Amino acid sequence: MSSDTLDATKRARTSSPDAGPAPKKQATEGAAPVASTDESASAASAASAIAAPDLGLKTDASAEEVAVALSIPEVPTAGGSGAKPPRVDSRDTRKGEGTKRLPKKRVALLIGYCGTGYSGMQIQPKEATTIEGDVFDALVKAGAISADNATDHRKVDVQRSARTDAGVHANGNVISLKMIVEPPLPEGVKTLTEHVNSFLPDQIRMWGFVRTMNSFQARTACDSRIYEYLLPSYCLLPPKSKDSICVRLNQSSPGWRDGLGSAAEFADAGQDEEAVDAETLTPAKKGEYERRRGWRVDEGTLARFRELVKQFQGTHNFHNYTVGKPFNDKTVKRYMISLEVREPKVYGEIEWISVRIHGQSFMLHQIRKMMSLAMLACRTNSPPSLIAETFGPKRIHVPKAPPLGLLLQQPQFKSYNERIKQKIGGMQEDRDPVDFTVYAELMETFKVKWIYERLRQDELETNIFQKWIRQVDCSSSPAFSFLNSQGIIPPEAAVSTGKKDKSKDTSGTAPAGDDGVDSDEEEVDAEALRKGELEG
Repeated sequence: MSSDTLDATKRARTSSPDAGPAPKKQATEGAAPVASTDESASAASAASAIAAPDLGLKTDASAEEVAVALSIPEVPTAGGSGAKPPRVDSRDTRKGEGTKRLPKKRVALLIGYCGTGYSGMQIQPKEATTIEGDVFDALVKAGAISADNATDHRKVDVQRSARTDAGVHANGNVISLKMIVEPPLPEGVKTLTEHVNSFLPDQIRMWGFVRTMNSFQARTACDSRIYEYLLPSYCLLPPKSKDSICVRLNQSSPGWRDGLGSAAEFADAGQDEEAVDAETLTPAKKGEYERRRGWRVDEGTLARFRELVKQFQGTHNFHNYTVGKPFNDKTVKRYMISLEVREPKVYGEIEWISVRIHGQSFMLHQIRKMMSLAMLACRTNSPPSLIAETFGPKRIHVPKAPPLGLLLQQPQFKSYNERIKQKIGGMQEDRDPVDFTVYAELMETFKVKWIYERLRQDELETNIFQKWIRQVDCSSSPAFSFLNSQGIIPPEAAVSTGKKDKSKDTSGTAPAGDDGVDSDEEEVDAEALRKGELEG
């Protein structure tokens, strides 16, 4: 008889509610004297007679017969002809349910979302509505995350390749986690992706998922990110001839408006506005806003903007494009792989210009400050050489462009995908690369409908870009004197390190452009900022 059968027989005898106590070694302090051998045998026989009727067995039944009566399958010994039964493991059953738990696999979840109305990407312990929170709940409802793990995302090791702040959008982002990849699907539902999307709002889409290596982490495996920044073309219109910044430019750079052509004429044709827009939209402001929306960028202005943006490409010292980092900090050196200014497109009544920024990594505020300086230099006819000056040791104040136009296009996993193709590390199973290419058409449709349309609506309702431009144009601060025809940074534009940041000054002489746009695409704590963490 096998050892498993003997163990089963012992459990049957000791667990039977009618079985008597074990016949041997029953003596304890104060107990009756130990019975003789004959008495012990009689007691054991009586106990067997009591237990046998409940099992439907004779009193002299063998251990094998007892095991059969208890429905305990006998495990065949070596050379046996019977099939080995499946192993029963208590870890494979849900507590109190008795249903087999489906295995979890590590995957990369490919998603896209419009961030409007959300408190950012990353799931939060407090009661805040986040993108990850809604995705996690949808996975639970779809059966991709078991009930045991439904209350704590850490149990399935949720990570993201890029964090985005409140209201910021992503056409592509990646979440890594361990999930059930083949849960039961309702009748008529073909894929898990379709099932998960049925539990998500339309402004969040799961594009698909791929099985990954067990060591895959979305954040650490991501080796570059592609962002997109959209700006209305009227942000490139020059300031009006009566604006404060224009008066200063006339003194430092005589003739700076020469060659601006129709753009300068269009700017001066509008009505005068207050220095800083109040909450109440006056008829004059409304009329001027509507007039500017009708402008379409000319070839000369667009070419000038493209040349300025091109200067950011390569490895440079971006200390002027973040906060709290000096020129000699090692973390301010960043590599911009490519930048592209695409052809303008009209959505509704506004013409938008898309700038595609592909970088190895980004610092806090970096993209918004880069776009800000490119816009300001273009509209003041400052030369491209100014960009190179900002990579030097002089510290200047570059206001952040509105966060409204920023979106994460997609993270990149080039190194990881190469490992997958070469099966480095002794991988036995095939793994697909983490790549959005197959979803390109769906993503473009989603971006136009849910992200571009939201940008257009927000600008129509709030005039964020128009107000930001007016703040800069009406500022009399010498901090903007780096905008000039010579492409130099004069002493009055330099910010002394260690002094209070002038951008926090609320007086009329403080540099404008940051009021009301302190939001960022990523929440970064002090430790992360010290280490030069990424924007995404």
